[in-house]
Amino acid sequence: MHDPEGDALTSLHVRRAVGGAAESLGWVVERLSPLLLALATYRLGPSLRSTVDPQDLVNETWLVALPRLGDLQPQQGRITPVLLKFLTSTLLFQLSNLVRKQVRRQRLGAVATPDSGAATPSELPAETCGVVTRAVQQELRGQVLACLDELSPQDREVILLRGVEQQDNQTVATLLGIEPPAVSMRYTRALRRLRERLPASIFEELADE
Repeated sequence: MHDPEGDALTSLHVRRAVGGAAESLGWVVERLSPLLLALATYRLGPSLRSTVDPQDLVNETWLVALPRLGDLQPQQGRITPVLLKFLTSTLLFQLSNLVRKQVRRQRLGAVATPDSGAATPSELPAETCGVVTRAVQQELRGQVLACLDELSPQDREVILLRGVEQQDNQTVATLLGIEPPAVSMRYTRALRRLRERLPASIFEELADE
């Protein structure tokens, strides 16, 4: 089951980060950047990864999201699902913009080049930039991405959709073309495995259902 104390700690740090506490802001960024990097890596796919660095997409997400953290409201006393939904929606929106630009370039017959609209580390506040860079560098050495890679493709997709992107069970079932009970079974199994491999990680804060 999810860790209510972990979620309470996340809520506390989000409130402090909104209030300007640099240490709490760093804690929030470092806690969630590995998940964002994993999502960016999988959702970019091989084609876009040849022209877009997943870290740039994570940087862009934080650049857009940080000024709006104060607008987030806990639901049923929990902030982690709300924050995850907001961050992943922001990341996927940035990604859809990149895809549209790539399609437009292809139609025009232009040579694909790195997107100039992606945020660079220098555009982020210095303290946040340092935390994002450290979190991503640590993640590139393994951890979340490695553990997700160990899952079967369908279990991994269920975790990304249901746990990281916070889609509801029925939506995930429709997207994957399987029955809702199968989604629940796969999600519970994959989440248990990730918690065993990554104790005290953000996966402890994800709801079991």
